[in-house]
Amino acid sequence: MADTISNRDGSYPDIPRWDISSKIKLPLTIHRFLPIAAFYFFFNSAGLPPGLFYTTVFAPVLFVWLYLKGERWLTTKCLVALSPFIVVQLAMGIGSYVFYLRSLLLLWTVYVAVYAFSWGLSKANNIERLFDELIVLNFAAAFIAVGALLTPARQFFWMDTADTLASTSHLWRLSMLCSEPSVYAELMLPLIIFAALRLLAHGSKRSILYFGMICVPFILTQSFGGLSISVAAIGAVLMISYRRLLKKPRSLIIMACLVSAFAALLFIPNPLGARVFQVLAGSDSSTQSRTTLSFIVAYTVASSKSLWWGVGFGQGKIIDVSELGVGFSVGIIPNAVAGTLAELGIVGVIARLAVEVFLFFKTKVHLNSFRLAMFVAAFIVQFTGSHLMDVQQYLMWCFAFLPFFPELEMRTADREKRISPGTEPLHAE
Repeated sequence: MADTISNRDGSYPDIPRWDISSKIKLPLTIHRFLPIAAFYFFFNSAGLPPGLFYTTVFAPVLFVWLYLKGERWLTTKCLVALSPFIVVQLAMGIGSYVFYLRSLLLLWTVYVAVYAFSWGLSKANNIERLFDELIVLNFAAAFIAVGALLTPARQFFWMDTADTLASTSHLWRLSMLCSEPSVYAELMLPLIIFAALRLLAHGSKRSILYFGMICVPFILTQSFGGLSISVAAIGAVLMISYRRLLKKPRSLIIMACLVSAFAALLFIPNPLGARVFQVLAGSDSSTQSRTTLSFIVAYTVASSKSLWWGVGFGQGKIIDVSELGVGFSVGIIPNAVAGTLAELGIVGVIARLAVEVFLFFKTKVHLNSFRLAMFVAAFIVQFTGSHLMDVQQYLMWCFAFLPFFPELEMRTADREKRISPGTEPLHAE
């Protein structure tokens, strides 16, 4: 608002004076969880041997932190949940107690890390701001990675995966210090889903900007799985909330633009579009190894001990499956549900899916567009990739079941009831 420099004697006209601070908002601070989120996002496996993560290394520290916060029965809860499998598998006999105990310990570290992150986020304010800051930071990192593409530093940010696409000598995909591009794409799934839903809900210039910033690195990963899962998750929300969209012409225009961009991505010659058609033709070895072949291996591994209760934690590492001729030497399976079948059997798969369905209705996931999209994404991810000890997959489930982003409630009454006073709307600015 403008006020004026007063001229009491009338010798010169009043001069407007503008309060610039009311027009420009400067981000003088960052979200208190941004350093931790950024470290997890970019450096969780940096400098460590394959398969080892800092979430594993620092799990004891997180356990002590949770204990001091009053969460003192974590290990007991974990053991009670796993006790039926432990008792039955010990009774059937364990091939390697070293692998069994090591896998149990690793699962405990995953449980502690996911519990700590979820507990911290549930107590934090303004998660939208944390997501926005991660989007900006990720975009800046991708900009640096693009600049490094023609330098020796390329090996730290990009991965040559020409073997996944026929008739290609080099296919550089953005992996950003992760073990592979698909892992990096999985990390970005909550961010791109949130940005897309906010854009469809409000369509502000700010929403368009942030959606564009997360799309750039996401597309550079050239991850067919990440692209298809995000489209399926957002599409599921649109199918349910189409009536709301019909009332918002701007949202319809944005959706039409997104569909056109997606179609252009498929039909204009580019590596990602070529990969899509290769997958549809059934000739993509990476997709096959994460889906159908994983279940074939899992069935073989579980059958070696008990199809109902599985072979036991970590025992797949000592089961030779090379005679199957599907490219696997031992039963290390890049598929969460297939991995559950191998180590915990049919009972474990049923228990896993039953818990997911129960929590879907218990926490009323379908009432919030972000949570519904995350549920769809996590549900698909577990059948098409990931693994039993994947922290990111369990965090996706937490985003689905915990009450994040009440501003994205599908019903107006629920949205107004769950937004606390003082909460900034998603379409602010």
